[in-house]
Amino acid sequence: MTCPPWQVLHAVARGYVLAGQGMGRGLAEHWLSLKYCEALYGNRAGAMDLIDKGRTAERWYKSMQARELAVGFGLAAAEHIVRERYPDHIVSAVDTSTILRAGWALGGAQRDKGSRPRPDFLIEAWKPGEPSKVTFVVCRGNHQKPSKRSGRTRSTTIQQLVKGSELAEGMQIGEWNSAPCLMLSTELMGQGGIVINTLQSPGEALLPLRIPGTPGNADEEITGKSGIPYPDAIRIPAREGRRARNVDGFQVGEDDLPWFGQLLARTGAAGLTAFAGGGRKTAQYLTKHQGREHYDVPTFAATSSSHDAEITVAGRKFVGTDHVFRMETVRIEAFSGMDARLYGLISEGRVEEYRQAAYELRSTLPSAEEARKWNGPISFHEDGTVMALSILPVRRRSPL
Repeated sequence: MTCPPWQVLHAVARGYVLAGQGMGRGLAEHWLSLKYCEALYGNRAGAMDLIDKGRTAERWYKSMQARELAVGFGLAAAEHIVRERYPDHIVSAVDTSTILRAGWALGGAQRDKGSRPRPDFLIEAWKPGEPSKVTFVVCRGNHQKPSKRSGRTRSTTIQQLVKGSELAEGMQIGEWNSAPCLMLSTELMGQGGIVINTLQSPGEALLPLRIPGTPGNADEEITGKSGIPYPDAIRIPAREGRRARNVDGFQVGEDDLPWFGQLLARTGAAGLTAFAGGGRKTAQYLTKHQGREHYDVPTFAATSSSHDAEITVAGRKFVGTDHVFRMETVRIEAFSGMDARLYGLISEGRVEEYRQAAYELRSTLPSAEEARKWNGPISFHEDGTVMALSILPVRRRSPL
């Protein structure tokens, strides 16, 4: 798998886009990725690695760096694996907590559910006219220097993979143990560069086929189901001499699968519009418990992602939002957005039509040679999103 640093930053931004809510989310979404621009580079072996600044960070910052970069590397690797498994599908990653808020109360009197075991992300592999396939993903990382004497990094990695298995089992879709899982642990100081360790379990979780223009399609607004039970919700069948039993967990029952498919598609659409600075365009796809009110307010470029920017690459127009940041003495402009045609569909609530158009356009993304003409790093994704960075010229002020 070949993955340049800016694709990792793109994955970090997309993974967290709906997780941070509040008036400062626009800046946070961009900075979450940009602060690692100076942390990654290619070593002599041609592998991605941490520069000295990334290796000598303060202890409290290392844990945050491991956590956030683990999402970027983990999602990039997980999407690659799922894409290899379903080569003629588009893959979309959605934050699990955002999904669960629509059906399971994670706050209020049941606030402790926010820390209950569950996967970090759900990856949906979708293709118009076919049932979607869902994969559970858990991303963890560690920032420890390898030691031949103690093997501490390897031990931590194994522990993270084991913990990932526990988290993934905390949620079930349909029948017990039918959803495939990917548990990933990223060693940021692995020998020979950054190392991603992966543990996977087989299976296939299918969501009911939706037909555009008929009841139950993703264009229809849905309501939350905050009363879905959590205690003893998962039924584990009898096996290996053990009786059948029920355990606590987030269970999507057979009767709820059509609703869950709509929810997954609409929450994914919310992530797309938020990534492009959608504001109220994002609110239309979220339920009350998912945080609709955080987006259903006027947006201001100083604190939020305001949809008012555009770029053109290889004759293709992309619309979205941008912010300017400083890295020491260098000013960087960060743009995140979508293909203009696809954004037009998704902003009008036409999710099913967007998916058909995105599938048709997936093979027309700018080539690597065309992307090189952009004046900085740029990353495209098959879902139509783009993240582009460019260094701005030095601005000199005239003396007063």
